[in-house]
Amino acid sequence: MDLCFKAVWTLCGGAPDDETEKIKKANKKIDSMISKSKGALRKEQKILLLGAGECGKSTFIKQMRIILKGGFPEETYDYYLRVVHKNLHQAGASLARAMKTLSISYHNQGISESETDTLIETFDEDMEPCLLDKATLWLIKRLWADGGVQQCYDRRREYNLLDSAKYFLDKISEIEKPDFRVEHEDILRTRVKTTGVFEEVFNVDRINLKIIDVGGQRKCRRRWIHSFEGVTSVIFLASLSEYDMFLEEDANKNRTEESLQLFTEMVRHPSFKSSSFILFLNKTDLFEEKITAGVHLSNFILTYNGPKYDVEKGLDFFKNMYIRARQDVFNEAGKETPDTPFFVHFTCSTDTEQISNIFNSIKATIMMQNVKEMAL
Repeated sequence: MDLCFKAVWTLCGGAPDDETEKIKKANKKIDSMISKSKGALRKEQKILLLGAGECGKSTFIKQMRIILKGGFPEETYDYYLRVVHKNLHQAGASLARAMKTLSISYHNQGISESETDTLIETFDEDMEPCLLDKATLWLIKRLWADGGVQQCYDRRREYNLLDSAKYFLDKISEIEKPDFRVEHEDILRTRVKTTGVFEEVFNVDRINLKIIDVGGQRKCRRRWIHSFEGVTSVIFLASLSEYDMFLEEDANKNRTEESLQLFTEMVRHPSFKSSSFILFLNKTDLFEEKITAGVHLSNFILTYNGPKYDVEKGLDFFKNMYIRARQDVFNEAGKETPDTPFFVHFTCSTDTEQISNIFNSIKATIMMQNVKEMAL
């Protein structure tokens, strides 16, 4: 697919309401077919989560734990508290580093260069999460309250900053209290880079759904092939909000361009010729925030010629872009579009209610495909 992206040197919706009845009818039909199958269904369905780095795959897994298992084991809450502290450290270090890179001055003259240098130097993304001391929390709190840092935050597309940075920085007065306890919303917002392959099994209607999460960075993708066998469904996540951003691994590569190319490769891969394909166009909340703030699509994607402030037009553009990319794969190969299911959902992966509704639709798709396979 010939799609033009501007090389600019700078550094969630779901299933419509009218689908509810369709989902209910599909579930009834599935229940009937399962009953008639007399236990012939496969006992395990394999769902593979794919997508570039920071697209929201791990957040989807966390949502499944909340929706299907009622939450997280008690012993993990202390771990996630440490992750919250690590994310605060990461956000503070990123902002302090960007203040230097962008030559922005602090408004608070009491913030010293030695303090911010230490904050930057002591952060390592590969380090184990740990609780921050009071002095470090106080420094990060002062940084976030500084007018210069707020100017820096407004220019965040020019450097790498956690999506959840503002969420945690706004809560730092709560987080620093000794009796602070993380909640589901906090856990969903935490960010830990996935570098390996992780599996989790969820029992749904007597069927085990094995969901596999793989690291999305380029260096992690060579391991993906080991998870491709026997996949019932592929859920591909693409971040809508990264159209103005560039890869951490390659400062010249637009993240949306990278995601679209990766999606095309996965559609083309022979391992998935019989798998249903589900596309999550994720981070609708951040996308809307950028569009309404005037970060125009047309400044970064040359093929977009719609209105600048129209969120719905922008969403339609992305949806059609991925649909065309999929169709182009089959047109280039001289093949007809396969009859395996393909669905597109607009998602905000931190919205539990929305993801729960979408999961019901996904479940119906997966189970119906399984029934059809058993009927062959």
